[in-house]
Parts: sequence; C-alpha cells; structure tokens
Amino acid sequence: MDLLILSGLAIQLVALILLFRRLGHTWFTHIGAVFITLAMAYHGLNEILLWCFPDRDVYRLLVSTAYVSQFVLWISVAILLLTLAYLASLGRSPETPSRAETDEQLARIRRVFDWRLMLIVATPLIVLTVAGQYYATGATTGSGVAQPLDFGAGLALQFLLLAIMFATFGLICRFGIRWLLPALSVQSTILALLGERLQILVTAALLLYALARVGISIKRWQLGLGLAVLVLVAVVLTSARAAEGRILTTAGTSLRFDFLAAGVVNIGSSNTRDLVAADLGYRLDGNSFGAMELQALDNGSPSLGPAPLWNDLLLAVPSLLNPDKNASSVETRSEKQYAETYLSLPLREVYLGVFQDILPTQLGATMGFWGPGGMLVVALFLGAVFGIVDRWLLRRLSPTRLLIGVALLSCVLFYERSWDTYSVTFRGILLLLPLIWMIQARRPSRSLTAGQPRHTRLRRVSAQDGGS
Repeated sequence: MDLLILSGLAIQLVALILLFRRLGHTWFTHIGAVFITLAMAYHGLNEILLWCFPDRDVYRLLVSTAYVSQFVLWISVAILLLTLAYLASLGRSPETPSRAETDEQLARIRRVFDWRLMLIVATPLIVLTVAGQYYATGATTGSGVAQPLDFGAGLALQFLLLAIMFATFGLICRFGIRWLLPALSVQSTILALLGERLQILVTAALLLYALARVGISIKRWQLGLGLAVLVLVAVVLTSARAAEGRILTTAGTSLRFDFLAAGVVNIGSSNTRDLVAADLGYRLDGNSFGAMELQALDNGSPSLGPAPLWNDLLLAVPSLLNPDKNASSVETRSEKQYAETYLSLPLREVYLGVFQDILPTQLGATMGFWGPGGMLVVALFLGAVFGIVDRWLLRRLSPTRLLIGVALLSCVLFYERSWDTYSVTFRGILLLLPLIWMIQARRPSRSLTAGQPRHTRLRRVSAQDGGS
C-alpha cells in the first residue's frame, strides 16, 4: 500500500467524518449517504482487505500498480467532492409534518402495501425464478455474454426483489416488529434459492430502510440477530459454491435445494474457508476496472463520452416498442462490455469466450466516460442531485415517495454495477406508480384497517429520527 493509496484513504476518512457528523444515526434514511458509504467500501475498504488478504485479486496482475494508486487518489477526491456537494444541497432538515397528515399517509402506506396483496404479486415471481427464469440472465448483469430477456425473466428482473421486500414490510406493519426476525429469515431463505448473496443483503437493506421511513423502531438485539441470519445464509451460499461451483440461473427447483443442502454439509470444509478468504481479498475490488480505464486513456485510447449512458436509456425501452433491441450488439446492451470493447481492457479469460467478472462501480465507471477531470465534475453533479432528491423524499411521507425511495436505494445498493441499473429499475417504477395512485384513490376496506394491534401502531417520526 503506497503513499498515494494511503493519501486517498485519508481523504475518504475526512469525507466519512463530515458525513456522519452531519447526519449521525439517520444516515441510512439518506440515500446519498448510502451511496457515499458504499463508494468508500468499494474504493477504500477494499484496499485494506487486499492488504490483509494479499494475492487474491487476479485483476491486480493485469493492471499497473501505478495506475491503481492514481485511480484510488482520483476517486477519493471525487468522493470528497461528492460528499461536500451532497451536504450543501441537502440543506437543513425539513419541517416535521402535522400529526394528522402523518397518520393519514401511514394509513395509505398500509393500504397500498398490504401484505396479502404483495404476497399475491410476489408468489408467481418466486415460482418463475425458482423454476429457472431468474433475471440474472439479462444483459445488465453477470460476467458472461449478455443474453436477451424472455417475458418471465423480465418480470423477475423488474419486480422480484421489490415484491418480496414489500410483502415482508407489509407483514411487519400489520403484525408488529416481533415478526422481523421470522420474516427476514424466510425472505433470506427464499432469496438464497437464487444462489446470489448480494440480492439477499440488498433486499434486507431495503426492508430496514422502509421500516425506518415509517417510524418502526428496531432494537439492537434484533439488528444483531438479523445480521447473524444474513451472515449465516451468505456463508451457506459460499460453502455451496466451494462444493458445487456457481449454480446456473436456469437451474430447476430440485437443483436449487440440492445446492443449498450441499452448502450446509460443506460449511466447515477447508474449501469453504479458502473461498471466504478469496472473496475477502477481491470481492469489493472497485478500483481495478477504473485503473484499467485510466491506463487505457493514458495510452491514447479516446474516452467513451456519453454513448454508454445513452445506451442505458435505450435499454429501458420495452422490446414491444423497440423490437430490434435484443438483436443489437452486446456492448450496446451492457455498459461494462462497451467499455471493455472500446478501451480494449485486459480481462482474464476463465475459459473460451467467458471472462472473470470485474466490478465497474457507478462512480468508478465515469473514469472511462470523460477521464479524471470529468469524474470530478460528475461527482459534484451527483452530490447535488442526491441532496435534492433526499430533501424531497424526506420532506413528507407517502406511498409514492416510499416506493421511489426504495427503488432509488436498490439502484444505489447495486453500486458495483453500472448506471444501466437505474434506467431498468425506474422503467418498472413508472409502471407501478399509476397502480399505486389507483389503490390510494379507492376507499379503504375495513378488513385492511380494522384490528390493528396496539403494539404495531406506527409512531410519527421527524427527519432527525430518520423519517419524513
């Protein structure tokens, strides 16, 4: 770890101190703060893990260490600028809405995200996914060649995680916080059948955000046990990968259960311990991709410009309106592969035609768009945008703002991916918003409002407590 990297880590520490001195324990309800924290994890904490678990990251063998150091310094400055712009645009905490207004909005949220309705939506998506129609076969994820999405996979891509999370959220709102751990355990087990660890953590984080926004307090012991559940499920999946390799996204139901069973049996093996150490050594590496882009630009390759972002927008256009989308070239459907192709990045080929996955990260990928100076400008812009959006989201509570906040947070939590996550996610949100408005316009049924247990009443919270 050289002087440039140490300087970058020091800059990120300054940004972290500024962020938490301003927001304190409410940081998690501020989506811009989550973005900044994840950027520090992928671009700062990762370097510490690499130092603790050396020789695990194969991509560090493919890029000059000098460019890695330069990139870490550049992106650390970008994170600091983003933090300053975010805190400046966030402004003061919004005024607390009246008790009557808050109670009305909480009633609407319980009605719109009723657990029975959400479970009806989630169940067929779970069945499609477990049967092998999982969304990771799409163009925006994975390390292999991007594939067109069929109808079932497209539905899962858009709505699976949101539907499962809101079903859990509605259940807790109706029956009380004592159901948090059982509901979280069931939610994590269902998602474990997908064979992906990140989706489990993302969905749990979305649940905690939604509960915080409506003022449901979670005790420390519940958070501790919930974290233990998530770690256990993640270790089981790691153990299964050590024993069986990665499960195919098209695998059927029986293979998925066999995969988890192998993980439980293999959990104490040396292969599992080795894979855990390997994951710690490279899993959060968000610097190698940006360093490769910086090296390519320095060697004379032209910057990518806004073309990848334009492709991201076109990706959100439904195939019904753009029938030729799935027949287009792979790089136009994957921002990461666009950069790999036009900057000639030196990727590691695992076997013929398949390359080991690498994390572009959302802020890091902007290095390839406009170079170091452009990344700093983008950081200032992103900070201002996140501050304005958070100020709007926290100003008041409503089903619309809760849904938009959850959707935006889901994009941020997939920070390791590219910006196409936003366009694809909000394509689905634009479809859901009119449905939510229709549900709100209907008079509430007694069955959805009567019999609310006293211990599940949602307290009114201020922005300082993490609400609106």
